[in-house]
Amino acid sequence: MSLATRCTACGTVFRVVQDQLKVSEGWVRCGRCDEVFNALEGLFDLERDAPPEWRPPTPPPSAPIPVAAAPATPSFQPLPEPPDDDDIFQLSEDDRIHSRFFHPEQQDVAQTPAQGVAQRDRVDFSDAQFNMDLLESEVHGGAPPPAPPRKSKPTAKPAAKSTKPSSKPAARPSPPRPAAPGFVREARQRERWRSPWVRGLLSLLTLALLAGLAGQAALHFRDTVAAQWPETKPWLAMACQQWHCEIGAPRRIDDLVVESSALAPANGGAAYKLSVVLRNRSALALAMPSIDLSLSDPSGQLVARRALAPSDFHVATPVVAAGAESSLQLLLATDGRRVSGYTVEIFYP
Repeated sequence: MSLATRCTACGTVFRVVQDQLKVSEGWVRCGRCDEVFNALEGLFDLERDAPPEWRPPTPPPSAPIPVAAAPATPSFQPLPEPPDDDDIFQLSEDDRIHSRFFHPEQQDVAQTPAQGVAQRDRVDFSDAQFNMDLLESEVHGGAPPPAPPRKSKPTAKPAAKSTKPSSKPAARPSPPRPAAPGFVREARQRERWRSPWVRGLLSLLTLALLAGLAGQAALHFRDTVAAQWPETKPWLAMACQQWHCEIGAPRRIDDLVVESSALAPANGGAAYKLSVVLRNRSALALAMPSIDLSLSDPSGQLVARRALAPSDFHVATPVVAAGAESSLQLLLATDGRRVSGYTVEIFYP
């Protein structure tokens, strides 16, 4: 059995449960208009019965002015009072049965009757304009408002013409021009950078920077540049006079190798003769390197160590020709120390 009831105020039909009606003694609150009514009065079975007829409540007629009469003993009949709010069962929208099944039903109640009447009678004129002159004429009895009295200007005699020129009025400062929008300023800036004279100036500046970078690189690698391109040597010499530098043979330690070396006693064992042969594997003439010589005794202990410059070998030109060999010889005195081993390494200081 499926029970339902109808609100006495708005006519909405809700499903109800018998246990809930027992708890609240039949009093429920409408989920649409918040009206408290006794659900037992309009209770019916959805499967067997038709919903009770609903009529909108009519406002009570205006009561006539009472005429004084003899007091009579009034008879009071106690009316059932609804319980407290805590005992009233609240009907929700989930229990509501749609109006397409039961008619009539009041339209959806989203506001109070007073709010509905105020919204119905409300008229908005957002673009209304009032004629103030017409209002003033109504205030003055329908006649137009009196014009203010004009002040009579005193007549003056014409002044004699002055021989001095009249001074011109000071020029008013022109109002500041409004700033252009951001996108307009950006477009003007892009157009300015794309102009021919700006592009030409930037191109000249780029070429000047590239030329300066190339000159700096040529000055830094001046030895290799002068050996690779001999025609640039006069220009590099002029630049070195300005920057106080020198031009020499290139230094490439990886292209030089010790082809052979020997250390033999000389002068009856009082000295030793060092012979070193260097080979240049490069296609350019390279500067002669220095030699790091280490002498050791039979036990492997270091006896002496010395760095020998090209000037110690008394060579005429400290340069190793391209693809050639250079032989170096030097006589060493050991002060009577016995030398049984040595090592030779080349380096550029």
